[in-house]
Amino acid sequence: MSQIRYDLFHDRYVIIAPNRAQRAGFLKPQKLVEPEKCPFCEGNEKLTPPEIFALRDGSGANEPGWRTRVVPNLFKAVEIEASLTQERRGSFEWQDGFGAHEVIIDMPDHETGVERWPARALSDWLATVQERVIDLHRDFRLVWLSVFKNHGVHAGATQPHPHTQIIGLPMIPKRELPMLAHQVTYFREHGRPVAETLREEELHSGERIVLKNEHFVAIAPFASAMPFEMWITPLAPLATMITMNSEEREALAELMQKLYARMVAVLGPFDFNLTFEIAPLQKDGTSASMFGDFAQACRFGIRILPRITGIGGFELSSGMHINPVAPETAARKIRNAKL
Repeated sequence: MSQIRYDLFHDRYVIIAPNRAQRAGFLKPQKLVEPEKCPFCEGNEKLTPPEIFALRDGSGANEPGWRTRVVPNLFKAVEIEASLTQERRGSFEWQDGFGAHEVIIDMPDHETGVERWPARALSDWLATVQERVIDLHRDFRLVWLSVFKNHGVHAGATQPHPHTQIIGLPMIPKRELPMLAHQVTYFREHGRPVAETLREEELHSGERIVLKNEHFVAIAPFASAMPFEMWITPLAPLATMITMNSEEREALAELMQKLYARMVAVLGPFDFNLTFEIAPLQKDGTSASMFGDFAQACRFGIRILPRITGIGGFELSSGMHINPVAPETAARKIRNAKL
């Protein structure tokens, strides 16, 4: 029997409908069209804009010898050079497309699944994301960051080489405001972040726990929107990845490596979106009354969203997802995967 479950973290409802798994099969990954010369491969540094940041072993900027590399997105959605001028004419309101749009080239190796990344590569990737978040936080014009990874055609990727994107905006997206307000309200009423409440109840139950180490735990959330959705959350009160130390970063890399290996053992190669949960960087007009509580109300986290089912008209019209795999089933299968 299906259930309509309440997602306390996002303040929304999700339909868990295992019977729908009997419909059509899950989506299979499709091969991305290979460019004649991959701009993200080592040796092709001249095919990208000049790098913003890189982890290197002694080589010079924009040369081979890097472990991670960050460049402006060649097809940027927003531009750091744009102005913050706003305009209005009647009912129409707009402003120049100011913001940051960067690409992290995760590693030199082309088309390598995360499950095959060595631990050092995952740690380097996390250190690079952390460095960029810290640096972008210094720009007072940027209020909100989206750090995300699209892997595979069904997840919206257009480039097979492992990469991550960062988009920084001068405002908080309208869809995010109610969720942030919900988390702040919950903290003010209960004296603890909603993420910690959910983590502790999941640890007590154990039913949806997939992996755990001394610093992080991977959970199949009670109201998962996607089949085999995974939530990685810290065991300590880590509000932002800005303050993550090297020991925590290594522990997160280790957990992610093990988690992806288990997910691939169960699902085979799969397309996915990965998102970082990051509190707003600066105060703006829409968040001024809440901003002082973000450090205590929000918690750093990572969501892995496998794209093995499509999104149809019901999801688009209602904002509610239908998930054909119960998270209890997902957790059990991933936890017990044979490697």
